[in-house]
Amino acid sequence: MEKSFLKTIRRSLLRHRANLFTWLENGKSNRYLQLGEEKGVPRTHDLQIVSEIDTAIAKLDQGTYGKCEMCSGEVEEERLILDFTTCICLDHYSEAQKRELERDLELAAQVQQHLLPGSLPALEGVQMAVLARPFGAIGGDYYDFFRYKDQCQGFAIADVMGKGVPAGMLMANLQAALRIMGPDFDELAKLGIRLNELFRYNLKQIRFITLFLAGFDPESRTLHYVNAGHHPPLLWNAEQASEQWLKPTGPAIGLNPNAKYRSESISLNSGDWLILYTDGLVEARNENQQEFGFEGLRRYASIQTAVSPELFLNGLMNEVESFGAHINDDLTLMVMKMG
Repeated sequence: MEKSFLKTIRRSLLRHRANLFTWLENGKSNRYLQLGEEKGVPRTHDLQIVSEIDTAIAKLDQGTYGKCEMCSGEVEEERLILDFTTCICLDHYSEAQKRELERDLELAAQVQQHLLPGSLPALEGVQMAVLARPFGAIGGDYYDFFRYKDQCQGFAIADVMGKGVPAGMLMANLQAALRIMGPDFDELAKLGIRLNELFRYNLKQIRFITLFLAGFDPESRTLHYVNAGHHPPLLWNAEQASEQWLKPTGPAIGLNPNAKYRSESISLNSGDWLILYTDGLVEARNENQQEFGFEGLRRYASIQTAVSPELFLNGLMNEVESFGAHINDDLTLMVMKMG
C-alpha cells in the first residue's frame, strides 16, 4: 500500500481526532472544523467516538493498517476511503456476494441522487445555484430545501463524517427527518435540538453530522440560521466589500446527547453573496500540501461580485484547479446572490 495513501488516511484521522478533542476540551474553533462552543458536558460518550480513531492510528503507526484479517493481504484502498475501519479484503467475498454488493451500490447511488432537490426555490430578488460532486458512487454530503414558518424558505447543507453506504444512509435519514419536522418548528434552534435527539440514537461511535440550517424571509431579507458544527458559510457584504463568517452556534449533530443550539439572524442586502460549502472545498490540497482554505474562498469571492451564481461556481472550480489542488472528498456548494 502506497505511503502517500497511508499518510492521507493518517492525516484525515488526526484531523478528526483533533476536531473532537477541541470541542471536548474547550469548545474553541480550530482551522479545520468548528464543532461548537459548549463546555462542561459529560465526556464518556464522546471519548468512545475517539477510541475507533485511536485504534486506526495505532495500526498505521505499527504498519498493520489496511491488512486483511483473513489472509494478511491488503484491503482495497477504495474501500478504506469509504470506511477506514474495513478489515476484510474483497478476495474473501464470494462471486455472488460481490455481484450483490455491486448491485446494492448502484441502487444506493441512484436512490441518493433522487433524494436531492430537482429544482431550486424561486425567491423574488434572489439568484441561486448549486453544485454537488460526490467523491465516490455514494457520498455523505447533503443539501436540501424545505418549508419553514410563514413565508420563509428553509434550506440546509450538511456533511456526514465518512463516505459510502453508511454515510449515504444517514444522509437519507436526515433528508426524511428534515422534510417531516421542518414545517413543524417555528424556531431553528428547537429543530436543531430535535434532530440531535433523533440522530444520537442512529449515529454510531465514529460518525457525526455537521449541519447548517437556515430560514430566509424574502420580504425582510432576513436570514435566520443555526450552525451545528459546519464549516462557516461566507457572507460577502457588497457595500462594505467585507466578509463575515457564520460560525457554529452549537456542536455537530451526534456529538453531545444534550446539545443546545443558538439561532442567529443577519440581514442580506442588494449585491450580497452567501456561500455555503462542505469541507471538500477548503481542505483541497495541492502538491505542496497547501490547502485552498478559507482564504482561497474569501479571495475568490472578493473579485467575483459581478457574475451570475452559475458562473461564480464554475469560476470557483477553475480557481481550485489553478491552485493545483486535488479534491479528495465529497464537494457541495450552494450560493445565493441578492438582487
